[in-house]
Amino acid sequence: MRTAKRVNQRRKQVAKRANHKPKQVAREAQTPVKRVGRKSQQAATSELNMVRRSLGEFDNGFEEIAGEMNAYSIRSLENVFHAWQQFIDARPLQQVVEHQMRCAQNAYEAYVTEFSRLGELYLSLTRRASEPLRQASRRSS
Repeated sequence: MRTAKRVNQRRKQVAKRANHKPKQVAREAQTPVKRVGRKSQQAATSELNMVRRSLGEFDNGFEEIAGEMNAYSIRSLENVFHAWQQFIDARPLQQVVEHQMRCAQNAYEAYVTEFSRLGELYLSLTRRASEPLRQASRRSS
């Protein structure tokens, strides 16, 4: 009887260890999986923040460009009205021709200045918007 009792106890111990072993293996396997999941979640969050910053820079840059174009349009209209007023006030034909040449020269200079300014703004926008991407590529290297 003692032997049967011992065998029964031994069987229970083996069964308990066998039952405990898969749980332990499962816990040990979960730890690296959780770590990888956490790291991938952090990477995804970091990338989303980078995209958010980049889009924010695009938004700010386009807003700045739109403001600059609006200001240029207003200045151009003011110059047109001023030129018409000068044309109306000019009496001799020579004065009209001189005003026309001056207006054309001023309009050309304003146009060239404005478009070089817009080029600078677009370049600045591209640099600012791509900075988060450059930082991310440096981190991943």
